[in-house]
Amino acid sequence: MAYLEASLLLWGLGSIQIAGLISAWLARLSEGSRRQACCQRLFLGCLGLIGLTTMASLALGPKYWLPSGMTLSVMVLGAVWDFRPEAPTETP
Repeated sequence: MAYLEASLLLWGLGSIQIAGLISAWLARLSEGSRRQACCQRLFLGCLGLIGLTTMASLALGPKYWLPSGMTLSVMVLGAVWDFRPEAPTETP
């Protein structure tokens, strides 16, 4: 089999993206707990995997790389955005 079947490719990409989003959610939920370091490592691993997946799927066309790019963006946003309502503001 010299080619990759489209449905297998879509299921693989979809499962990687779902795992990445779940890892971002877990990293946020574990903030301040004793599992924080483990969840952050999982998140960073999935972030690297999504980044590699996005770069690899660039050759396949927008139908494949656009969802990966959106997942990567959501993961980065979830990592840097402070969702707490009492977030400290910086005053000069």
